[in-house]
Amino acid sequence: MKPTDTKHRSARQEFQSRVRIAVAGADEIEEKYATNLSDGGLFVRHDSPPPLGSIVAIEFVLPDGSSLACMVGRVIHARPAFTPGEATAGMGLQFVEVDQSAAALIEKFRNKVPEPVIDKTPPTPQLETIARPERAPLISLDGPVVGIDIGTSNSCVAIMKNGRPQVITSRLGYQIIPSVVFIAPNNEIFVGHRAVEKMILMPGRAIYGSKRFLGRPFASKEVRNLGHFFSYDLTCGEDGRVAACIDDRVIRLEEVAAYILSSLKEIAEDNLGCTVNRAVICVPAYFGETQRQAVREAARLAGFYVERILNEPTAAAVAYGWGRDMLGTIAIYDLGGGTFDVALLRIDGARVEVIATDGDPFLGGSDFDDRVTEYVMMRFERANNCNIRQDPVSIQRIRFAVEIAKRQLSEALSAEIVLPYIYKGPNGFLELKTRIERNTLETLTNDLVERTFTLLQSVLDAVGIKANQLDDVLMVGGQSRSPHVRRLLSERFGHTPSSTIHPDEAVALGAALIADALYSKRSIDLIDVLPASIRVAKADGGTIRVLPRGARLPASAEIDIVSEASGDIEYRVTLYRGENESVDQNTLIGTVRLPSSHALALSGTRAKAIIEINSEGIMSVKVRHPLTGQIQQLEATITTNLP
Repeated sequence: MKPTDTKHRSARQEFQSRVRIAVAGADEIEEKYATNLSDGGLFVRHDSPPPLGSIVAIEFVLPDGSSLACMVGRVIHARPAFTPGEATAGMGLQFVEVDQSAAALIEKFRNKVPEPVIDKTPPTPQLETIARPERAPLISLDGPVVGIDIGTSNSCVAIMKNGRPQVITSRLGYQIIPSVVFIAPNNEIFVGHRAVEKMILMPGRAIYGSKRFLGRPFASKEVRNLGHFFSYDLTCGEDGRVAACIDDRVIRLEEVAAYILSSLKEIAEDNLGCTVNRAVICVPAYFGETQRQAVREAARLAGFYVERILNEPTAAAVAYGWGRDMLGTIAIYDLGGGTFDVALLRIDGARVEVIATDGDPFLGGSDFDDRVTEYVMMRFERANNCNIRQDPVSIQRIRFAVEIAKRQLSEALSAEIVLPYIYKGPNGFLELKTRIERNTLETLTNDLVERTFTLLQSVLDAVGIKANQLDDVLMVGGQSRSPHVRRLLSERFGHTPSSTIHPDEAVALGAALIADALYSKRSIDLIDVLPASIRVAKADGGTIRVLPRGARLPASAEIDIVSEASGDIEYRVTLYRGENESVDQNTLIGTVRLPSSHALALSGTRAKAIIEINSEGIMSVKVRHPLTGQIQQLEATITTNLP
C-alpha cells in the first residue's frame, strides 16, 4: 500500500476513519501490539468507533512524522463509550490489506515464539483439606489491606483514601476489569480488557464466567446442565473439580481466579506505591465450603493473605450503612453478571446482622444476554435459511452487540443491531440487521426477573418479615440497573430501590471498609448466617440434617461416624448442603475420610466428628477419640468424587 500507488487512491475515499498511532519505533509496536498484529487484527481504543463493517486506515507514525507501517482493517467489533474514557470502548479491526513494512512486522511477530508464561507441567496432586489453611509463609503481613470484589463478569479493588472508600483506578484508567482470562496459542496470558479484545477473534480461548463453577465437582448436575453454554471446554481436574480445557491444557479454575486477583493486586500496588499482600475478598452468600476454600487457594496463588472472606450482600450493606449511624432493616437485591443474591440485614450503627439469605449461582446478566442472543440468532437463521451456530466468532460478535443493545435499552425504548459480514452464504456475505424493543427484552427475560422475586419473597417469608416492614431495598450488581427490574420491584414490594450507592462498586467499597477496620483495629461487628443446611448422607440414599439453614455463625455440630473394616480401617462420612432429604437433590461437599492413625480406629466403634463453621463460612472437622475422649484436629481429606 504505497502512498503513490494509484490503485489505492480511490480506496482512501472509502475510509470511514483514519487512525494514526505515534510510536518510538518497531520495538514499541512489538511491546504493545505484537500479539494482536500476529493474529491479523488490532483493537483500538475509541469513545465513538465507526459502525461495524467500516473500513479504517491505520498508520504507525515515528516521532519525526514519517510513516513506519500502514494497514487497512474492517471493523468487526465496535463498542461506544457510555461515559467518556470508558476502558472497554473501541473497535476491533480485522486486516484486509497491509503494506510491505506492516507485512514484514506481522511475519516477524508470528515467527517469534516468546517464553511460555504457563508451566505445562501438570500440577502435583494434593489432598484438599477443609481445615483453614495456614498463612502463606512467604507473604509479609505488613502494609494496607484492600477490599476485592471478584465477580462473575467484572472485578474491582477498593481501599480507604482520605477517610472514604474508593475503587482504585488503574494507570490506564480502568476501575473495573472484565473477569476474563485469555490463553494465547503460545500460552501467553491476557487478563481483563486485553483478554476481551483477544476474545473477539478467538472466543474459544477465553475463560469467562468461571466463578459459577469455581470449587464445584465436575460430576455435579450444574455442570451437566449448564456447562455447554460456554465457548471453552470444561473438564474434570485431578482433584475431581471443574477445570477449563484450552487445547490440551487443563487449567484449574483456582488458577483462572488467581490471574484476575493478580491483576487487581498490580492495580492496587501501582496506585498505592507499595506492596499489597493482604485482602478482604467477597463471595456470594450461597458459596459453600469448597468454593470458599477455592477462593482462598486462588488468593494464595496470587500472593494474597486473605484476612477475611466476606459475603457480598454483607459488604454492600456495610457500604450502604457507612456514615449513617442508622438503625433499620434492609434488603439487598444483588443481581450481577452471573449470580443473584438476596439478603435481609439489620443495621445498628457499626453492627450488621444478617437475618436471612438465599441465592442462585446461575442467574444473572449473562442469562439475560443468552436469551436475547438466542432470539437474534433464531430470527436471522429463519430469515436467511441458514445455520450460524457453527461459527463461534459470529456468535461472539452477536453476543457483544446484544450486550451493548441491552445497555442502551436501559435508557431508550429501542436499539438497533447491525453486523455486516456475519455469515457467508452461497451468494456472498450476509448482514445481520435487526431492531430490539425494550418490551421485547422484557418479555424474553420476564421469567428470570420473576425467579429473583420468588427468592426474595421466600427469604422474607422464612423470617416472617413483610415488605412494608423494610426500611429500604438496596440494588446491587450491573443487571439491577434494568428499568424492568426496578419497576417490578417497586410494584411488587412497594419499595423504590435505593440509589445512594453505585451498584457496580457497592461490594468492593464495603470490603474496603472492613479491610480498613482490620488495618486500624476498629470494630465493625458482622454477624452472618449459614445460607444452606449441612447434611450427612445415609446408607439408604437419604440425609440427616446436622446444621440448619439460617443458623448463626459460628456454628458447630457433632455426628457419629462408624468405622469400616474394608482393608484398612477408617471412619468415613459424606457431607452435603441443601434442604432436601434425598442425597441427589443436594450439593455434594465431599467425603470426609479419617484413616486409622494414632490407634484411633477400631472396627465397629463409633467416633464423634465435630463439624465447625466459622464466621466466614469456612468448615473444619475435628474427631473425638472413641476410647480416650480426647479431641484432635485431623487432616480430613475432601474428595469431590462420590464414594
